[in-house]
Amino acid sequence: MTDMETMAREAEVIICGYAVSRSDFGFRVINLHDLGSCSVFREDGQLVETNMNDVELSVAREYFNKALKYMED
Repeated sequence: MTDMETMAREAEVIICGYAVSRSDFGFRVINLHDLGSCSVFREDGQLVETNMNDVELSVAREYFNKALKYMED
């Protein structure tokens, strides 16, 4: 299994190629087309850590906010 397949299987929600899953620090958003591109957000949307540029981060934050409604316990 490739890394992309692993990330996709572990994701709770996938939106437009961005996998969103829970992590120890909040929620991890990974670009499945570039697995080295990742952000971590708290549930309130505060950014914890990222290696994305500003444009991609804006896209990832938008998808993260949309994914939250599908991830409620």
